[in-house]
Amino acid sequence: MSDAGRKPISTKLSESLTPDSQKTTTEKVKESVTGQADKFAAAVQPQQEKSFAQTVSDDVQRGHDQGKEAATPQKPLTETIGEYVEAGKEVIAEAAAYVTGATTGAAEGAKQGADATKTSPYVDDTRK
Repeated sequence: MSDAGRKPISTKLSESLTPDSQKTTTEKVKESVTGQADKFAAAVQPQQEKSFAQTVSDDVQRGHDQGKEAATPQKPLTETIGEYVEAGKEVIAEAAAYVTGATTGAAEGAKQGADATKTSPYVDDTRK
């Protein structure tokens, strides 16, 4: 028996006992979507509102997820640091390109402004 709005425990059990090789792509997608929705519901449903069976099911799922996460190989620290360094280089390059574009645009604008005043009929050339 499952709580309202939750994936039935019997369905979870059936899905876990059926090998992925015997499931269609549609079944796999459905299981993934309903599984994620059930995890969300487990997280937002207050503990005191869960049935005993649902509490046990949620605890088993949480343990499974933590075990799976612990068993997943983590990247070496040097690889992670390298990724941060590369991302930093990209940001610095983008900032440099922006500053270069801004200063080039300002210089061109100033030159155009100066040229415009030289040819303006409103400029008094007798001041020279």
